[in-house]
Amino acid sequence: MPHQAENSKRSGEASIVASAQEMGALLAWLSPDGQSVWLHRKPAFAGKVAAFSAWHFTPYIINCERCGFPVMGGWESLPEPEPNPKQQLLDELIADTTRPNSAEVIDSFLYQAAREHLLRHQPRVMFIGFLETDAWGHAGRYDSLLTSAHAVDQYIQRLWETMQSLEQYRGKTTFIISTDHGRGSGLIDWKNHGQKIEGAEDMWMAFLGPDTAALGERTNCERVTQSQIAATLAALLGENYQAAVPHAGAVLKQVLLPGR
Repeated sequence: MPHQAENSKRSGEASIVASAQEMGALLAWLSPDGQSVWLHRKPAFAGKVAAFSAWHFTPYIINCERCGFPVMGGWESLPEPEPNPKQQLLDELIADTTRPNSAEVIDSFLYQAAREHLLRHQPRVMFIGFLETDAWGHAGRYDSLLTSAHAVDQYIQRLWETMQSLEQYRGKTTFIISTDHGRGSGLIDWKNHGQKIEGAEDMWMAFLGPDTAALGERTNCERVTQSQIAATLAALLGENYQAAVPHAGAVLKQVLLPGR
């Protein structure tokens, strides 16, 4: 069930932030030869892509050693060769904090690291993958899951307000917000996801930006899939992902205003 919203209706494509619980569309950005990242190798986006994820496997999935753009995953230090004082403090906190989960950094650290990178380098495309809601779900802590979900809502709001305060992004930015999977239901299955968990295949998407009509929450609409996020993101940037990867999911036409 997609959720579509809009802040303004002026066309723009200067930057996109893709936020997801873990991976989202970034996995689909590898070129057909698997050796380089399709979007980042384009001149207009070289040096203007970044990925920040709470999950420590993200750098391996994205192939951080050859992708050519900054990647942070889990409890790693920030991908900043010359950190400013705030980034130095974040690195110290990441190194010194007792880790409740060795594979997943605390979302608040991730948010601060991503926001500081945004302010310093102003990327055109940025992936931010929060994870605490998933961890608390697996732990059976619904109270903490709700607290973490509320915190992520606030992070997204602050990121949006920050970007709207900057001339480079104001009125030209789209947020794609989604999850990498759903969860089960009932007293036990709500804690888990996977092929054997009924309902875990259902997820949601939200689109906020000047190229998307403010349709609000939608029901009884055509079926959409996670595989369509990459092509839709590319279309919002004026690029054709399906031309490079024909088997990719189709663009979500209902996300784009007529003429886009």
